[in-house]
Amino acid sequence: MEYVSLGVIKDSFGLDGTMKIFSTTSNQKQRYKEGSKVFLYNPQTHERSELNVAKFRQNGPFDFLKVNEFNAPEEIKLIKGYEIHAIKDEISLEKGMYFYSDLKGCQVVDKDNNVLGIVKEVEEFPAQLTLRVSRNGNKDFFVPFVKQFIKSVDIENKRILIEIIEGLL
Repeated sequence: MEYVSLGVIKDSFGLDGTMKIFSTTSNQKQRYKEGSKVFLYNPQTHERSELNVAKFRQNGPFDFLKVNEFNAPEEIKLIKGYEIHAIKDEISLEKGMYFYSDLKGCQVVDKDNNVLGIVKEVEEFPAQLTLRVSRNGNKDFFVPFVKQFIKSVDIENKRILIEIIEGLL
């Protein structure tokens, strides 16, 4: 079974055991429907445990998630830094949307079909998502995940066509 990360627990919020999560997903309303299941993931031990969603609200880059399994701020303090995951197959995406994990490993090519490197990581910066692309024998380079640079994404064939500007490589 494959999982996707929905966010990282940053702290507790309030007195009822609500989690303050830095979101790494979109369409949270679908993902955090009352009664749905999500998973608590410990990045150190790689253990997962199932959680049942009780309430959800969003404010800026943060999701505030109350689950039935936690009822006090002290409990949330113990899981700071853990991630909230969902089962990938159970999440439907809108057309033109991708899971970060789908972008990793894609070849990055220019308009002449020259392979420039492989997507190593999808990083989130305040301005936008950015692809970290590794190249054999050279330093990694970064490509902002915006229309000006990303011309097409073909997940099926694991290829991303980019527009190169001076200074990018």
